[in-house]
Amino acid sequence: MKFHRVLLFTTLQMDVTPVGEDLHVLLTSDNIPYIGCTAMSTPTAEADPPQCRTEIIASCENASDLFITYVAEKLCKETGKRVLCTGGVFVDQPDDRQMDKLYENIDELVRDWTMFLVD
Repeated sequence: MKFHRVLLFTTLQMDVTPVGEDLHVLLTSDNIPYIGCTAMSTPTAEADPPQCRTEIIASCENASDLFITYVAEKLCKETGKRVLCTGGVFVDQPDDRQMDKLYENIDELVRDWTMFLVD
C-alpha cells in the first residue's frame, strides 16, 4: 500500500508491505531517490507505553535519514509488529521549518497506515 504527501519542497512516499506478521516500509522523497538507511525495530516485552529495540544501518551521513529510524520505531510502537524500514529522504540543507513539516507529514503517513490497518 502506497501513501503520498506533497510538500512545497518535496514529495514523500511511504510504501508499506505486510510480510507475514511483520511490516516492510520503503520511505522515499522525489528529489533524489536513494537508500541511505535501514532500520529494524522490534517490540520489547510487554511495556506500557509500548517500547522497541532498533538496529540501524546507515550508508551515508545525512540528517534526513533519521526519518527512516523514526518511521520504524513509530510503526513498531503503534502496531506491536516488527518493522523493517529502508529508504532515504533527501532535502538539500533543510531549515527548521522544513524539518518540522517533514516530521508532521511523516506522522500523517504513519497515521494513514495505522487507520488503514484497523479498517
